[in-house]
Amino acid sequence: MTVAETIQPPFLVTPLPGKGMSVIATAPIPIDTLLFSELPLLLLLDESHSTPLQTRVLAAFNKLPPKPRAGLLSLCSNLDQGKKHTDEAIALGVWKANNFCLDSEGTVNGIFELAARLNHACIGGENCRWEWDPETREMAFYTVRDIEEGEELTHCYRPDWRMGTKNRREALMEEYGFFCGCTTCESPEED
Repeated sequence: MTVAETIQPPFLVTPLPGKGMSVIATAPIPIDTLLFSELPLLLLLDESHSTPLQTRVLAAFNKLPPKPRAGLLSLCSNLDQGKKHTDEAIALGVWKANNFCLDSEGTVNGIFELAARLNHACIGGENCRWEWDPETREMAFYTVRDIEEGEELTHCYRPDWRMGTKNRREALMEEYGFFCGCTTCESPEED
């Protein structure tokens, strides 16, 4: 992972109540700042979708070296924390909760350790965006507005979901396992 090749990045990863691990600005960050770029922990390339997703995820996970494997297992899996789970079950939970679809056809998907720590905010409430470079296989995150010190860094998990608050919240709960309380959802302007 390259954290924008800076000595001290302008953010830290820390737990937030009710949100798990999150990314918080440690200084003011101007609009259009490259926050970080990173290579995936796990990348799936499949144009045919002929093999079931679970099989592909587990095959890729089981080939990971120890350090990326540990990084992947450290991410949120939305599994019941009161129960013991196999590494494979955790890996599948992490995939469901954190994978990024990197192309419009849905044939390139990946898990990124730092990117997975940025929480969701719906369209209009997010303060970051990401870009995927298929040549370098790096994901880069940029600010979309000025960010204040202490502010949580967020991006929109599903910018293609153009629906009212109630439906969007239900979809986010079903897909990602959380109730969205972002500024867009909490706005009286939203339906």
